[in-house]
Amino acid sequence: MLILNRCSFLIQSLTLFLGTVLLAACATSPGGLLRPNGVVVAPDGSLYVMDRGNYRIVHLSATGQWLGAFGQLGTEPGHIYSGWDIDLDTAGNIYICNQVRAEEGASHFRDGLEVFSSTGQFWRTIGAQTYAYDDEQINAPYGLDIDEQGRVYVADFDGDAVRVFSAQGELLARLDGDAHQFGDPTDVAVDDQRQLLYIADPFKSQVHQFSLSLTETGQLTATHQLSLGGYGREPGQFAYLQNLVVDDASGRLYVSDMANRRIQVFDSEGQYVTQLAAPGNWQAMGLDLGPDGAIYAADAFNNVIWIFEPDGRVRQRVEAQS
Repeated sequence: MLILNRCSFLIQSLTLFLGTVLLAACATSPGGLLRPNGVVVAPDGSLYVMDRGNYRIVHLSATGQWLGAFGQLGTEPGHIYSGWDIDLDTAGNIYICNQVRAEEGASHFRDGLEVFSSTGQFWRTIGAQTYAYDDEQINAPYGLDIDEQGRVYVADFDGDAVRVFSAQGELLARLDGDAHQFGDPTDVAVDDQRQLLYIADPFKSQVHQFSLSLTETGQLTATHQLSLGGYGREPGQFAYLQNLVVDDASGRLYVSDMANRRIQVFDSEGQYVTQLAAPGNWQAMGLDLGPDGAIYAADAFNNVIWIFEPDGRVRQRVEAQS
């Protein structure tokens, strides 16, 4: 069972069939990170962090020094209500998944992607829609990835789908979960070199691999290749997996296996390779890779970013302080 709201979280180790229960409590932490859900490495090596509990995006140097922050709580375009994953396009623009959940008594929600410049100026929304509480066509974006062509792939958790947008924000494709045998996706990752799409399916405890292709009319299609994982604690199994990142050079897939407190690594054939873990209790959420092969992980339990060496050793624990 997973209990979520837009505030920060206290975590208690109550073991259910999915692993850890998250119990909500409201707070903010203006001097540091609070429940960071995502991290992305810029070309200059600096980091952008989705600081969910503080409703902002934090900019850090490559060594974790504070460079700035922007964002504010709100439900209007340009505001952050419940930020999840984060990514950059080739121009350096910042994309975040933003879920807008109405307060008690309100009748409409508004979810979508928020796009900001590298300096924090709001640019636009993508895929945002306003819908009634009982509308089945809801769009709850959890994870995203941007391919080398600028196409934006979004994991639509409540819609049981992956939506694909052009660099201009036009909807190109909707991969339906029922048709493609996945549900409630929490993240996506694109392997540009091998033209593969990975989808995180936490309730099946699996990651699904699809091959991508374009039809003669330019329509994007996805063909299922394999599914890896299954519920459990053993290597290659998951307990409430969350986020994904893929290394285009090697084809290795990194999966944040949240309730098992680890990151698991697989090759492009779906074979288990190894795992990474921070010391003590931690909660692996958003992932990214640095240009030197380092692995970056947002830790929503300790409110830090972990940096791992390519061989899995911990390089640094980043505790952002303004």
